[in-house]
Amino acid sequence: MKKSARVFLIILGILIYIALFLFSLNKTSQNADKILVSDVSHLYPTYVKKIVKENQTEQLMEIVIDANKRGLNLSIAGSQHSQGGHTYYKDAVVLNMKDYDKILNLDTKSKVLTVQSGATWDDVQRYINSYNLSVKVMQSSNIFTVGGTLSANAHGRDLDSTAMIETVKGFRLLLANGTIVNVNRTENTELFDLVIGGYGMFGIILDVDLELTSNEVYKTQTYIINYKELADYFDVHIKDNPKVALLLIRPSIDPQNLFEELAVLTWEKTNETSQNIFELTEEKHVIRDKLLFGLSRKFDWGKKLRWNLQKKIESEESKLITRNNAMRPPAAPLELLEHNSESDTDILQEYFIPTRNFINFSREFVEILKEDKVNVLSFTIRYVRPNNESYLSYAPKEDAFAIIYYSNIKISEKELKKTENTVQKIVDLALKNEGTYYLTYNLYPTQKQIREAYPNLDFVLSKKRQYDPNETFMSKFYAKYAKGEEDEKYWRA
Repeated sequence: MKKSARVFLIILGILIYIALFLFSLNKTSQNADKILVSDVSHLYPTYVKKIVKENQTEQLMEIVIDANKRGLNLSIAGSQHSQGGHTYYKDAVVLNMKDYDKILNLDTKSKVLTVQSGATWDDVQRYINSYNLSVKVMQSSNIFTVGGTLSANAHGRDLDSTAMIETVKGFRLLLANGTIVNVNRTENTELFDLVIGGYGMFGIILDVDLELTSNEVYKTQTYIINYKELADYFDVHIKDNPKVALLLIRPSIDPQNLFEELAVLTWEKTNETSQNIFELTEEKHVIRDKLLFGLSRKFDWGKKLRWNLQKKIESEESKLITRNNAMRPPAAPLELLEHNSESDTDILQEYFIPTRNFINFSREFVEILKEDKVNVLSFTIRYVRPNNESYLSYAPKEDAFAIIYYSNIKISEKELKKTENTVQKIVDLALKNEGTYYLTYNLYPTQKQIREAYPNLDFVLSKKRQYDPNETFMSKFYAKYAKGEEDEKYWRA
């Protein structure tokens, strides 16, 4: 084929993709006859009884007491980005907590914020920024609710506070019997370790006391290294470096050097400043970034293009940024990254691997991805330090890297089974390397795998039945791993 013909076909393909892309932005589907809900992956659509929004504690108590009396199931939802069936259950009443979002108190002296669980981290940041304060732990985006973050015991980029549980002083919890208890490290301590990272199995988190820190100014730095250098590079240049506050690592998605090249991003403390630096920034170029992301779904050259642009942008001259702005979305907000398609979807998976085993894990990990022809859209790596406070702690007993990959899969019986097999192989690889995997994502791991990764699981499930004997709070996650229920494949319809 002549070069001019190839160029024409590429341009035509891009134009067709752009047209379909713009159409998808405005595409919605409604079914007035049924309440069919799902998480962001669209793989676990579920028919529920109704969806309830309440912003008053008394009404929440009444709902819980009524559910107990009538034998109804309750599920708790926030931003609904968990992909492991944690927020829904068939025929349940879904409590959408996003209206339960008040900022209740800020103690600037002790740097403690009291906030209702339905508030998003964006709400929190906008409130505390004027006091020159910042959160200690932040996920990849600030659209998540505080309660959802606690339920997943999420982790972030801070080197000193890697898990959310480390920053929680306490919270109030609405139990299945309708009573409210204070939960902290001196009162109801067992519930503290059960509920944080407990995925809504024990009750409704009401208001939370969070430790904050100063809104420091950082200078960004980016270093390009080979994946084999990471563990040593981290030990020498990052781990004990008092200047480095935040860390995020982006591996290559270019199929020709998949995961081999790493962009190591650090945010280093500085006394420098600039005009208006403390004003909160908003995300720019969202549509552009979404378009590029979409091209990488369809084409290998799109992946190569995205990686080369990412390297170029992130390797440019360092810039000054506040902690709050550094912890706002580093890429397009997740709402705009959502992929609306009836034929395919995007999923996340995450593995926690001791730093000393990183090279061995990575080598076999990439082999599996290539052999199974996984359509990888992005990788990120973060540092996670040991922490065993939560009974369902994902953190290994030593320094670890959290390896996250985002991939596109086809929605069909064959492809979903293939994806399940791939995930199970990677989970086995993580376990072989003394690591774990994150419970926040899909229900692919087996009963044996989850218990090997989380040896406290059966104890947690027994405590669930103790605090909630009628199993009022239900989810697909609990149903599968406690009761052996398999998901109904509503997506086939």
